[in-house]
Amino acid sequence: MGKEIIKVDVMFLMRESCALCQNVLTKLTSYMENKVNIDFQIIDLDNKNNNYAKKNCSITPAIWVNDKMWYAGSVNMDRFDEKINELISLQ
Repeated sequence: MGKEIIKVDVMFLMRESCALCQNVLTKLTSYMENKVNIDFQIIDLDNKNNNYAKKNCSITPAIWVNDKMWYAGSVNMDRFDEKINELISLQ
């Protein structure tokens, strides 16, 4: 039987008004371009129409993976990639 494709949920909490958020968003968007097994969601907390209140939203940027906060503030993309690949290979 073939190996099933594992989906990983990645949620990026940001604020449009945050310069660091914009920097991390650029890196994450580029990283996600070829990742078919990642469900990537961007939540802009400055957008009042999103009605988002599930996570502690006081720190941005924040990256949540499978409902666990992995990063708050800056992100090391090399380490992020390693952790994502480990997570995918374990499932």
